[in-house]
Amino acid sequence: MDGFGVNTYTLINKAGKALYVKFHWKTTSGEKSLLDDEAIRVGGSNHSHATQDLYDSIAAGNYPEWKLYIQTLDPENEDRLDFDPLDVTKTWPEDVLPLQPVGRMVLNKNIDNFFAENEQLAFCPAIIVPGVYYSDDKLLQTRVFSYADTQRHRLGPNYLQLPANAPKCAHHNNHHDGFMNFMHRDEEVNYFPSRYDPVRHAEKVPVPPRILGGEA
Repeated sequence: MDGFGVNTYTLINKAGKALYVKFHWKTTSGEKSLLDDEAIRVGGSNHSHATQDLYDSIAAGNYPEWKLYIQTLDPENEDRLDFDPLDVTKTWPEDVLPLQPVGRMVLNKNIDNFFAENEQLAFCPAIIVPGVYYSDDKLLQTRVFSYADTQRHRLGPNYLQLPANAPKCAHHNNHHDGFMNFMHRDEEVNYFPSRYDPVRHAEKVPVPPRILGGEA
């Protein structure tokens, strides 16, 4: 099956040029669906049939693959559409805002420990990388702060230290200790600036005022 992002984000280049963006995953295996009577029969005999199919396919080396596409919109053209592109109930027409291929995802390994690698996952729309920013999408604005609150309640304040959620690259922040902390940060301090730990801020990408505060 295909997948798509409900919310609208923003892509910003080094020059500060911003484009609204929606993300889409398109399967390379073709879409398949069940009719009502098939769903009753298949789901009744195995309620995890889709999960089992995914697991068995990966185990057999028949790796499922999705292509990543984006739709982009210049914020200056936002008012030229006959709908609000930041309304999550609206679909961006592909004949007006065509899909652009940008990457792919291949699932080539099953998990070894369901609890450690699945149950403890904490996906959060607020965690972004340089070049990607939020938009004035009202639902996104709510999700940005609410997800982390629920994850701290479910997994503890140091849930981002768990291997399933931790960054894969070196990182520095001022988050130290707390309940269930298991990271030893030798000779680091939890404030900035400091002559003991001369860490500097990462280079910031300029965010246009319209993206920060929406249109007046």
